[in-house]
Amino acid sequence: MSVTDHVRAYHDRLAGDEHHRLRSWEHCFRYFRRVGPTGLADDRDTAALQLGFYLASWGMYRGSTFLLQRAYTVHRPVIDCLAEPRFQHLWQREFGAGQHDDELRQLVFDAVAAVRRAYAPFGEATDTLVTKVLLGTIGCLPATDRYFLIGFKGDGNSYSVLNAAFVDRLLLFSRDNAADLQCEQDRIEMQGGLRYPVMKLVDMYFWQRGRELDSSPEPGSE
Repeated sequence: MSVTDHVRAYHDRLAGDEHHRLRSWEHCFRYFRRVGPTGLADDRDTAALQLGFYLASWGMYRGSTFLLQRAYTVHRPVIDCLAEPRFQHLWQREFGAGQHDDELRQLVFDAVAAVRRAYAPFGEATDTLVTKVLLGTIGCLPATDRYFLIGFKGDGNSYSVLNAAFVDRLLLFSRDNAADLQCEQDRIEMQGGLRYPVMKLVDMYFWQRGRELDSSPEPGSE
C-alpha cells in the first residue's frame, strides 16, 4: 500500500462517523487554529479543557499517568507557554511542508522543552504526551504512540527518544512524499473543511502502518 492508501485507510475510519474518537484531534486542532496564540490568554480555561479532552480521548489519562490524578487546570501552564511570542513562526508556518524547515527545527525542540517544563510540577511528560500536545495544538510533530512507533520502525527507521535524528527522518519522509501528502491535504479539506497539517498526515500514515503490522493488538492500545 502507498502513502496515500494508508492515509486514506486511517481517515476512512472516521469519515462516516462524526462522533468517532479519532475526531477528538480535529476538534482540538480546529479550536487552537481558530483562536491562535494571541487568543489563548483570553480563553485559557477553554483551551485547557479542549486539550485535556483530546488527550483523554487519545489514551493519556489511563493507567498510572500523572494526568489521571489532576483536573483540567493542569494544562493551563502548557497553554501559556504555547502562546509565547517566540513560537509565533510555528503557528504561522507548516512544519514539514516547506524547503526551509531546517530553520524551524530548533524552535520545535524549544516547544518540546517548554511543554516538558510546563508539566514538570505535576509529573514527567513523556515523549508520547509532549508530541500529542504539539500535534493537537500547533501540529508540528506526529504523536509517538505505540502504533506510530511500530509503523515507523516497520519502515526501517530507528527510534529511541525524541531527538534531532528523528525529526530529520520526519522531514525527509515529508519531502520524499510531498506530492501525495499535499493531495491528501486537499482531499480531506474538501471533505471536511479542515486542512490537516503535514505532520498530522505523517502521523496517520505511520499509525496505520503500525496498526496493520501489529500482530497482537491490546485492548485500548490505539
